[in-house]
Amino acid sequence: MKQRFQGSGDVYQYRAPIFFLSVFYAALVAWTIVCVLLIGIKVSQTEWGNAIQLFMIGFIIAMTWYFSMGISYRVSMEDDGTLRLASLRRILRTDSRKVSLIEGPHLPVGFLRFRLEREKIYLFCRVKNKNLQEILFAIRRRNPETKFKNLYLNPEDPLGPLSLPT
Repeated sequence: MKQRFQGSGDVYQYRAPIFFLSVFYAALVAWTIVCVLLIGIKVSQTEWGNAIQLFMIGFIIAMTWYFSMGISYRVSMEDDGTLRLASLRRILRTDSRKVSLIEGPHLPVGFLRFRLEREKIYLFCRVKNKNLQEILFAIRRRNPETKFKNLYLNPEDPLGPLSLPT
């Protein structure tokens, strides 16, 4: 299904369901609150001799938030094959031919991993979504060398189903 969105030149666009994003970030907020409360209890019971330990825990919390804010919630593909992945932290533009592997989640809902030349990008997804399938097939048509793992979407595709042999 080819659609235009907001005059931006996008041919295909997928946006993760708000419910899944809300559940993920609510769980992350809850985890952070529990960790901060436990750190507060530890600080009140001991002296500042454990400052290195507290710094390490704080660092882990900060890095978890940093990487979580980088998980994409929207992907779109433009006429020229440019993929645009949007997260809370940034918007990444890349040519779809630079995607070497797309790995799907083991469940119907989860994270889709795009392996690029220098990094891996994660996308919140519901694998059976038609718009997401259109983007994946468009990537495959543009670059038949792209490998797909844990994705079995549409056996009627002329290029065959999206999956690697197991």
